[in-house]
Amino acid sequence: MQMTEDPQTISSPDESLISEISSHSDEVSVGGINVKNNSNPRKWGIQDAIRLYNIDGWGGGYFAVNELGNLTMLPEGEGGPQIEILDVIQEIERQNLELPCIIRFHDILRHRVTRINQGFQRTIQDLGYRGVYRGVYPVKVNQMREVVEEILDAGRPYHYGLEAGSKAELQVVLAYNDDPEALTICNGYKDSEYIQLALLGQQIGRKVIVVIEKFSELQLCLDVSKELGVKPRLGIRAKLSSPGAGKWQESGGEHAKFGLTTTEILRAIDFLKEHEMLDCLELFHFHIGSQIPDIRSIKSAVSEGARLYANLVNLGAPMRYFDVGGGLGVDYDGSQSKSDFSVNYTLEEYINDVVYQVQQVCDDEAVPHPDLVSESGRAMVAAHSCVMMKVIDVISPSSKRSWENSPALESSEIVKETLDILKSLTPKNALESYHNAVAKQEEALSLFKLGHLSLLERSVIEQLVSEVCRWISQNLKRMKRIPEEFKELKYKFKQQYVVNFSVFQSAPDHWAFDQLFPILPIHRLNERPKEMGILVDITCDSDGEIDRFIDPEDEFSPVLKLHTPNPKKPYYLGLFLTGAYQDIMGDMHNLFGRVNEVHVFSDDEDPEDFYIEEMIRGDTISDIVVANQYSVAELCRKIKQQVEPRVKDGSLKPRQGVQLVDFYTRLLSGYTYLRK
Repeated sequence: MQMTEDPQTISSPDESLISEISSHSDEVSVGGINVKNNSNPRKWGIQDAIRLYNIDGWGGGYFAVNELGNLTMLPEGEGGPQIEILDVIQEIERQNLELPCIIRFHDILRHRVTRINQGFQRTIQDLGYRGVYRGVYPVKVNQMREVVEEILDAGRPYHYGLEAGSKAELQVVLAYNDDPEALTICNGYKDSEYIQLALLGQQIGRKVIVVIEKFSELQLCLDVSKELGVKPRLGIRAKLSSPGAGKWQESGGEHAKFGLTTTEILRAIDFLKEHEMLDCLELFHFHIGSQIPDIRSIKSAVSEGARLYANLVNLGAPMRYFDVGGGLGVDYDGSQSKSDFSVNYTLEEYINDVVYQVQQVCDDEAVPHPDLVSESGRAMVAAHSCVMMKVIDVISPSSKRSWENSPALESSEIVKETLDILKSLTPKNALESYHNAVAKQEEALSLFKLGHLSLLERSVIEQLVSEVCRWISQNLKRMKRIPEEFKELKYKFKQQYVVNFSVFQSAPDHWAFDQLFPILPIHRLNERPKEMGILVDITCDSDGEIDRFIDPEDEFSPVLKLHTPNPKKPYYLGLFLTGAYQDIMGDMHNLFGRVNEVHVFSDDEDPEDFYIEEMIRGDTISDIVVANQYSVAELCRKIKQQVEPRVKDGSLKPRQGVQLVDFYTRLLSGYTYLRK
């Protein structure tokens, strides 16, 4: 039927809404009641889910949706076998491991290592470049043993090495990087022990290169090497003038805390010549930042760096390696743009530009082509890891119309005036009505503070104003122009999905600087999601929420489209691309600690199946309290001391006292997160 604008014909906003339901929804909520749409909407399909959550954008070919509406993982990329993630979760639960849980798809990790190495090999051959690629993985991005082991194993055919940025990391790297042809790059601030460790690596036959990050390290390195009688292999890090880009651009460039200026580089050359150790200088290095979104920044930096490298060779330094550092980014939001959490280039374009730029400059300067090194970490490990979570509750804005039978509708003048605003609502007078309703709410609050308005009257007015906002938000499509004040109203009635996890542990980058991560249901993707929600974790902190989500049509969305949970069935969400930094930088806010973890491989005999190679249980409560310098025995002793007097005075029976102490003790060995 055609809707009239005559306010007299609109007895309530619910009646008006029923006849004006969007063709994009087969059901809408009107005043808390679901109303069927009889306009025969287009059926929802899995392609709609793929577009809504932009899976093809951020997935990198590793994720898809099957005909059942379940998210799948493709360990070998597009065209390869698929593993249904819901099956993995069900297997995890069958083995008595609880969510939240990290799933590591080690096949993706291996595929990433192979892809970058083969990509450089292919481009080097195609361009006739006279050097090889000797990449290294910077362990700071994810120091977990199983990650480092998998990368080294996958990279062994390519002599793929490791990079360390501290003494602790270097001790790990020296023990695990046992390939005599692979590089070990030593970055970061250094003391004499750090340099001794690096030289120890040389003494056991490893290619360990100490990168000079500041001029004072040069003297220290020479002193230690002279004391040990070991000639060091040195690199030098330059501060480029080429600007970086993105969220972490200040980690590179002229104002970076690491690197030598051009003047300091020339001083370093003279210093090495003076000590007859210029032949130790083998590697040139620069770094313009992490997660570089714009390929032009990379091209500019590589070109400037190559020119500096060629000049050093012409000054007599027998350089062999050209290290472009990190910066190879990940398209977290799938926009393929220059946003902070995306990239406007592919891995292949990155490789082509690095090889081509170095080749052009070296040919122009008539110097030999160096072996190429990159320290790509984020791009290697981000995609292999995801966090699986379960929704345990939904906090919804109240939609109960308890005001309808309130005596205040007849007895209170200000309540009646507010109700009249609601009854007279039309798309034409919506803005004026909204202003009037807000004014009534402010007036009611003032009267309440002065003692001139009852709590019941205040409650009814708040509900009526909420109904005004709800009606406006559901009728925005009927308005020719949408006022700026209304644009946020559609998010006013968002739901809070309570998820059994900690943002501070599993997604610290979201909390710290609004990092966007792909988040979506891993099942029911063949159903239309009808709710708008945000995610709230189980920490007792207001910051423990995720309220920025990928939006294929905008910078981000303040809500995530989700399904209405079925109380009888679990509802699972996945947080993806978490393999870089999140594992190692998560904190123990509220003493939740590390989550459970499984390592998944595809089954060679059945490509559509999988097996869990390893299960690593997350922190127990006792693990966490001990990490914070408490004694488990002392905690139990103190509880027992408090129970015993209650038993003696008869407040507790002896059996009850024993049960209480046993319960307290038993929980210390349990998972820190909520259980079933």
